[in-house]
Amino acid sequence: MSLDNLKKQQGFLMPLAIFIVVVMGLFALVISRNTIQSATSVTLEAVSTQAFYAAESGAQQGMQTLFFPDASSRQQADTRCAGLNTTYNFSVAGLNNCSAAVVCSCRFQDNTNCAPVTAANYTSSAAQNKTMSFYTITSTGTCGAGTLRATRTIEAGSFLKQE
Repeated sequence: MSLDNLKKQQGFLMPLAIFIVVVMGLFALVISRNTIQSATSVTLEAVSTQAFYAAESGAQQGMQTLFFPDASSRQQADTRCAGLNTTYNFSVAGLNNCSAAVVCSCRFQDNTNCAPVTAANYTSSAAQNKTMSFYTITSTGTCGAGTLRATRTIEAGSFLKQE
């Protein structure tokens, strides 16, 4: 083997090995970062789903408070709606550390606020534009803490007509 042949072969594998190590290191870094982002995304999606169900549960409890035990009296339902401004803290499986803030608003057909203290609005001789009450329950569910916190809002509507 001549000295010229040895000089031609020197230094070829070392740069190739360094190149391969650097490229493989970059791939490992990118894969690691994507894995962390995917795990965070899945966790946020789960917390967001919990917040949705917390908001839905809050809206259902709000409707229950509004119409039960007696849904036959529109004036009583309007009174319960005016007093409905509460927060439910859930401790059941699936909604641990979740809460729902529930607010109710009531409007007559003429788009004025309900006035349950005015008995004339709830008689058979009430003004035509006051014979129906429209209720909107807004429930905001919140789950998680810190950077893994999600909030979802649901609005549910209903109405009662004067019999």
